[in-house]
Amino acid sequence: MIDKAILDEVLPVPELEALKEEKISELKEEGFVITNFHSGGVFYTLLMVVLRIKIEFMELLRVILNNMFLSHASGAWLDLKAADYGKKRKKAQKAQGLVTLTRTDAQGEAVKIEKGHIFKTQMDINGEELRFFAVEAAVLQKGARSVDVLVEAEKEGARYNVPEAQITRSLTFLNGIDNISNGEDWIVREGSDTEDDEGLRTRALRSWSELAQVAIHDTYVNVCEAVPGVLYVKVDDQHPRGQGTIDVIVTSEAGAATEALLTEVRAACEVIKAPDDDVLVKSAETVPQPIALTVTILDSVSREGLEAKIQSAIISLLKISRARKLNELTHADIIYAVKRDVSVVRNVIVTSPAQDLFLASNKVILPGTITVTIEGV
Repeated sequence: MIDKAILDEVLPVPELEALKEEKISELKEEGFVITNFHSGGVFYTLLMVVLRIKIEFMELLRVILNNMFLSHASGAWLDLKAADYGKKRKKAQKAQGLVTLTRTDAQGEAVKIEKGHIFKTQMDINGEELRFFAVEAAVLQKGARSVDVLVEAEKEGARYNVPEAQITRSLTFLNGIDNISNGEDWIVREGSDTEDDEGLRTRALRSWSELAQVAIHDTYVNVCEAVPGVLYVKVDDQHPRGQGTIDVIVTSEAGAATEALLTEVRAACEVIKAPDDDVLVKSAETVPQPIALTVTILDSVSREGLEAKIQSAIISLLKISRARKLNELTHADIIYAVKRDVSVVRNVIVTSPAQDLFLASNKVILPGTITVTIEGV
């Protein structure tokens, strides 16, 4: 947003009352035939309508002026300005991954999973569940104990990049199946949200780096971050593996990047890299962090559902996003998140991690086991 002081200097918006007095004074000086300028009069009403239109028109001009510049534009205006730099907003995409069905009886009959079969997560504290549809038919053959089913999220979005062991239910009963779950590396294509304004604006402003005759640091960042599913990219161009080497570290919307996403990023790097550059594209490393805390509440407060609410607050805190410093986790952040989202909590003591975490920039902290102890006062 353009600074208000600058807007007031370029396109000032007058106060309605001051503008009214100014116009009435001008009309009187010009000897206007109508002299009744009192409230309630017909001419007074018409005058106020015209003045209100003028003020709203000036406000519209301020909005237009603000959106004429890439550094201040937003929404559809930003899409139009970014197009001048050859950039388009990254669209949302649906997550795809493998759900594993297992059974204990290897001699059971074959079980067929039809295309479109629905798997889902457990209902969360807000009564919501995430649904996934089988992309293609699969068969747990006779004599086999497990089969992987390729599924796709019901809707676009990064929220479908769920951790392991979250997709555990089937909409309809599958006879002969004892367990449903998604593994640690179950994602084959990351789900992603529509790129926000800040991400698109940053890529568009960095477009000048792509004009360099030889790819520089920002060139790699800009080209790689344009790949759908990439959250952000860190480029180490200070010869990490020797002279002429460059490391491109990719953080996806799910944290760790899948091999499919890394392949797309490698292809993008091949287009811009110099003939002698040795470019290594790799994923950021996820670090599941166990979290243990003790919370204090009044004895009169019900404890029903309280543990789930606190766990939900921590999971929300550690959600993958550009706004979060993914390699940092402090006690202060945990305490603030719990007290903000669970108002009945009087005090929070974090016992794990033992101290604030500040990991290397290629690390992504994800929630591990969350243990909550509730004490009354």
